[in-house]
Amino acid sequence: MAFEKPRITAKIAGRPLHPLLRPFAIGYFLATCACDLVYSQAGLFARYDAPEFATITEWLLAVGLVMAGLAAIVALVDLWGERAFRRLPDARMYAMGSALVIGLELHNLDIRYAAGADAITPMGLILSLSAVAVLLATPTRGWVRMYR
Repeated sequence: MAFEKPRITAKIAGRPLHPLLRPFAIGYFLATCACDLVYSQAGLFARYDAPEFATITEWLLAVGLVMAGLAAIVALVDLWGERAFRRLPDARMYAMGSALVIGLELHNLDIRYAAGADAITPMGLILSLSAVAVLLATPTRGWVRMYR
């Protein structure tokens, strides 16, 4: 089966926007997960000496969600602008995985905003690890091929 490359609608300076934005969101979500892992392994006294650690993870989540939202808008522009995008075999799975990650991270930010550092262990860590697992499980092979 031959792969027909769709015409990319959302561009800046001739470059597609989606592959420029998505890695930032993924990076922020991975950094949040890494910070959660470090915080969960810190001793009890170290946790109480660093209350700003919770603020850092809130910022990482917030900026990651902004970047994920921008990437989602650009992906929707591409989907609506070109019929060939909708025929990609993994398009629905990719969209559902991305929406699930955004939902998990929105809930993660909400509980951190409400409870502060107390939300990091165990619930924040569980949500961060779940989001990373969904990112790893979401098919991206077709999308990578398309943007080359």
